[in-house]
Amino acid sequence: MGMGGRCATALRQIRLLSARGHKIILGCLKNSAAAEKCRAMGVTVCDDFRFRRGFRPLAFRHDCALLKKICREHKVDIVHAHLSQESWVACLGTTLCVPRPVVIRSRGVVVPVKPHAFNRWQHNSLTSMVVAPSNVIYEKLRDLPGFDANRVTLIEDGVDTERFSPQTDGSTIRAEFKIPDGVPLIVMVARLERVKGHEIFFKALAKVAAASPDIRALCACDERTPGEFDKTVRLARELGCGENLLSFTGMRGDVEKILAAADMVALPSLGSEGSTRVGLEAGASGKPVVASSVGCLPEVIIDGKTGLIVPPADPDALAAALSSLINDLARAKALGAAARARVVELYDEKRMIERLEKIYTDSLNTPVDA
Repeated sequence: MGMGGRCATALRQIRLLSARGHKIILGCLKNSAAAEKCRAMGVTVCDDFRFRRGFRPLAFRHDCALLKKICREHKVDIVHAHLSQESWVACLGTTLCVPRPVVIRSRGVVVPVKPHAFNRWQHNSLTSMVVAPSNVIYEKLRDLPGFDANRVTLIEDGVDTERFSPQTDGSTIRAEFKIPDGVPLIVMVARLERVKGHEIFFKALAKVAAASPDIRALCACDERTPGEFDKTVRLARELGCGENLLSFTGMRGDVEKILAAADMVALPSLGSEGSTRVGLEAGASGKPVVASSVGCLPEVIIDGKTGLIVPPADPDALAAALSSLINDLARAKALGAAARARVVELYDEKRMIERLEKIYTDSLNTPVDA
């Protein structure tokens, strides 16, 4: 059973597990995008969960009872929780079940876990395994005092290396945004949140364009807060990124074509990055990434070999790195080719799902006693 399908990793796992013949039930919030996508895949969806943050005893009781009902009716073997508010529902709700399903939890954020008694109980007694998508999270979890390090495993996030490929045609994107072949194109793909570093990107892009006025850039971004998109566009224009330099695509379903059209990808995050979907998709597409040194980015993007790493919140350093690739597109292509090879070797989603299946099997053979 998949819990918390709001994240892209959960949806990817659901798609791959379903294709391999597993029966999946998605537990999520009503009217969520995850529910719509899973129904389109033919996955059973229960969207009556509440998953309230903080101390909400009535909502928590409702969710635990609902989970018990689902587990009983569908004879659920495994409950996999992806977000913190769902983890407690998974851990405590399953204690009401006979037999009790195995609980697997994913931890995809770099925010430190507080090693207090309740979290130690959840980890050591109620959870079979915690899956970390990157080494930076894996090491932090294993080092927590009083936590069983053997209940933590590393399964790097995966990417569809067939959808995201150097063979993907990006010419339609260049035609749509009137970017001639041969004009260097920088792309940024990120949700509209401050932590993603859009302002840093705009400042750096203006500096790059001052030295290389023939470049173009695309920003693919979604609007989760009403008015944020217009606010971001205004900010870009105020910082010197005019319409002739930077176009906004909105968040689209053909991001693989946007990456295919690019010569390089900027990833100027200010924090977080427990995993990096864009970093992996760009690498699989054969594009070099210029990324900040936060979270898992330095372990996914190898500085000087598959891309470039710069300090966070430093538009001058970001501009210098982007300019160095614009001035040496042969090097940019070489870095992109190396990125593709590394992603195929280490981060292919088929490898990810095979390792997850093994965790499921091993956990079923050695369940945790509540």
